[in-house]
Amino acid sequence: MKVHQILEGFSNPPLELISETLDLEIEPLKLDVVNWEDFPYHPEVTVQIAYNEEELFLQYQVSEQSVKAEVTKSNGRVWTDSCVEFFLSPDGNDEYYNFEMNCIGTALLGFRKKGDATVHASDEQITSIRRISSLGSSAFPELKKQTEWQITVAIPWQVFFKHNLKPASGTKMRGNFYKCGDELSVPHFVSWTKIKTEKPSFHNPEFFGGLELE
Repeated sequence: MKVHQILEGFSNPPLELISETLDLEIEPLKLDVVNWEDFPYHPEVTVQIAYNEEELFLQYQVSEQSVKAEVTKSNGRVWTDSCVEFFLSPDGNDEYYNFEMNCIGTALLGFRKKGDATVHASDEQITSIRRISSLGSSAFPELKKQTEWQITVAIPWQVFFKHNLKPASGTKMRGNFYKCGDELSVPHFVSWTKIKTEKPSFHNPEFFGGLELE
């Protein structure tokens, strides 16, 4: 998949401008692959991805039958809430970053080789990831009603702390996008590309899809 450049030359553009530009220029990508038949529910989810010299931009739009945001600590168990995720392997191998974020913007960022323990980003690195959610930033228990929400994120390239990433046209990487809610009343696990494992797990870089910067 091609990843387009936007807001070239802009340093720390406002998140509102990023959101508007993504909506104008970037086609939403549906996350609609249900990988495990024991978990058939899939919310309506799209993601938009783009970049500039300083940051990687993501915007998720979600419509789901219930929503929860109880985790407020960086690098906490955000996957137990209404959560969106982006995993990235800059070298296209079994080493990758897992970026996970609940619906109020509480974030986790780790780096690992498949099968090894995760090395987490520092609090300072997490803080440098700019994000804004339509649901605000205050925690709340599960609300069992149809809810639509959007979250826009700007990730500085230097936050990928095990690499020295300098985005350039033609750069090829691999990754996957996800939506989950492990501890919602109806757990779910959907992805962009298909994951061929027996039980739910997103930590499988062999099933990542191709990403190429334009």
